[in-house]
Order: sequence, then structure tokens, then C-alpha cells
Amino acid sequence: MHFLFAWRYFRGKYAFQAIQMIAWVSVLAIAIGTAALITVLSVSNGFTEVVKGLYSDFYADIRVTHPNAKFYKVSQDQMQQIQKMKGVLAVSKVVENRALLVRGEKQAVVMIKGVDTNYTSINQVVHYIKRGAFILGNQDQPHIVMGIGVEQKLGLFTEALGDTMQLFAISRSGKKLSSLDQLNSLSVTQTGAFSIQQEFDEQYLFTNFSFAQYLLDIAPSEVSAIELSIQPGDEKQVVENLTKILGNQVQIQNKYQQNSDLYKIMQMEKWIIFFILAVIMIVASFNLVGALTMLVLEKKKDIHVLHAMGASSWDVQKIFLLLSGLMAFIGAFIGGTLASVFCALQMRFHFIKLQGNSFVIDYYPIKPMWEDYLAIIGLVVFIALLAGWIPAKKAAKQLHEKI
Repeated sequence: MHFLFAWRYFRGKYAFQAIQMIAWVSVLAIAIGTAALITVLSVSNGFTEVVKGLYSDFYADIRVTHPNAKFYKVSQDQMQQIQKMKGVLAVSKVVENRALLVRGEKQAVVMIKGVDTNYTSINQVVHYIKRGAFILGNQDQPHIVMGIGVEQKLGLFTEALGDTMQLFAISRSGKKLSSLDQLNSLSVTQTGAFSIQQEFDEQYLFTNFSFAQYLLDIAPSEVSAIELSIQPGDEKQVVENLTKILGNQVQIQNKYQQNSDLYKIMQMEKWIIFFILAVIMIVASFNLVGALTMLVLEKKKDIHVLHAMGASSWDVQKIFLLLSGLMAFIGAFIGGTLASVFCALQMRFHFIKLQGNSFVIDYYPIKPMWEDYLAIIGLVVFIALLAGWIPAKKAAKQLHEKI
């Protein structure tokens, strides 16, 4: 019954047409705010998925490191046990450390990453090769594949592959880079270049595992990390088995844990955007307060008639709170429909493009999520209660006023 009165008041005619116009302006403000919220959050989700995809392609499903040491020992028997574990698709030994790459008078500090032949089954870097191929050579004839950012630093971006450069790395016996006799220096040949994401492109350089060990002067059984590709759903069991084989001293991380700070920042950015737009919607709801207040004044006689028929103060409040909710819901429904249609069209046709050619895609990515819709519905309910409370209280007080 309360809803029927609220619906009639919303659709009814008023002595002053301005009241109805203001009411629809309030509905339109809610609709625009809702559409903006859904669209912006969906774009944020889209960019998050793109970035996660890039990081996911670069990082392994599981990475095993030592929390207190740059290198640690792994026996051949342990490696064989890991390879035979249930749920493990591929295993690769990795050696990582900083090095200096020099070509003529140009140089760049790089993160050298030595990997074995299984690495391409774990990492998707081979799909991001822009020039040449992912060929790493061997210890006697070492080849390197570098990011395009490293190429640019060395002036190699427009030149043919096959250039020979010098790699300098600090010896295990050395403590600092102040003396050249504490550095290992070896010649390498470039065979390819990749482009994944700026953070990787400007610092990473891949070479073969045995050469990296030799360059960094570490023992054949020492590694920086063990990286694994695993079956979906087997992560928990794999982690437990790795702990049994390698002991509790190692650190085992999945893709999220390897980049937890990045994911937390992206999630925080999304909800900061949400709260900024939510404040804008709350400010826009002031139109709704004004419209409801004028409607209460317009329906003063109706309120007294309802009181004469037995309606209490709370009944009158509920009618106007429901009216506020109805206006907010209609606005949210219109805005949600428009945003959903826009998102579907953008996902299908990619008609809004990104400016420039520096990103991995040339259009704005879109990914609507039901969690966002629920959050926006909650916001609309909050706005409806906030906007309708004062006018509803005013309507209830009119029961005690003379017409």
C-alpha cells in the first residue's frame, strides 16, 4: 500500500509543473551518475585485466626463492622429485642478478636472467618477441634476448641483430664495483628483442642458464629461483610438496604473491575512483532532496487526508522514503541500462580508441563486474535514504500542522 501511494505521487500531476521537471532532473542526475560509475569502473577493470595478463605472462605460476640469500643450492635429486610431482607441468631453474651491458660507448644496467630449456613452457615471453627469436645459445656461445627498452638505451632499436656486446657482472669474491679485477666480463651476441611491459622491457635480459652461472661465478647446483608451471587447482598440493622436498627455509609464491603490491595498488585505485564518483552522486542527489521537499508541500492536503484515514507518522514517512527510493531506482536502472549497452558495444566493436601506439592494445578495455553493480546498488539505496529522510520527516510533522 505504501508503495502504491509512492508510485502515484511519482506519476501524478502537480499544480506547479516545475516540481515534476525537478523530479525528472533528479532522476536524470542519478542515471548519469550511475552510468558514469559503471563505465569508469568497467574501464578500470579492463585495464587491470590487461596489466594482470601482462604480468601473468611474465611470471611463473609458482616461484621458489630463498628469503635470506640471493642464491641457494638445489640438488639434482630434489629437481627430479619436483619434476615428478603431481600437478607440475614444467620446472625451470633460474639465475638472476644485476649486470652491466656495454656496447661501444653506451651502457645499460640490466637484470640478467639465465634460464634453461624448460623456461618457454613456464613463461610466455616467446609470444612477445618483436625482433629475432628466443635463442639463448650455450655457455661457449652465449646469446641474449633483451627488452626493447634496453635496446633503446644502447642504440640498437633500428639495427640488425647479431651485434656483439660485453656483459660485466660482479664476481662472488668481489664486494663492490670500484675495482675492475672484481668484475667478470664476457662477450654476448643479441638474437632477439621482446616487448611485454615497460617495467620488464627496460631492464630484463635473457640468456642461457649455464652461461649465467659462469658469468656470476656460482656453483652448478646454485640457483636464484625455481619456477614452475602447474595444473589449475593443484596449487595448494604443489606448495605442500615443495615444502617437504626443499624444507621450510624457502619462500614459495604464486603469481599474486609475486606482485601483491601491484594488485593491491590497482584495487585501491579502483575504489578511490568509486568513492570520488560516489561523492559526486551524493552531491547530485541534492536535487532529489529539493524535489521531494516541494512535493511534500504540494501534497500537504493529501497527508492530512491520510491521517484522517488512520495513517500514522511512520506510514507517511515510509511513503516518502519509498518515493525517494523509487526515483533513485528508476535513475539507477536507466543509467545501468545505458552503461551496460555502452560496455557491450565497446567490448564488441572497440569504437573508442586509445591515443598513441605505445600500449599493447589500441582501444579502451572494458570488463563489467557484478560486484560493481552490487556496490552501485548499495550506493543508490544509501542516496535514496539520505535524500528522502529529511523530506519524509517534514511530511510526518505536517500531520500536526493546520491546513
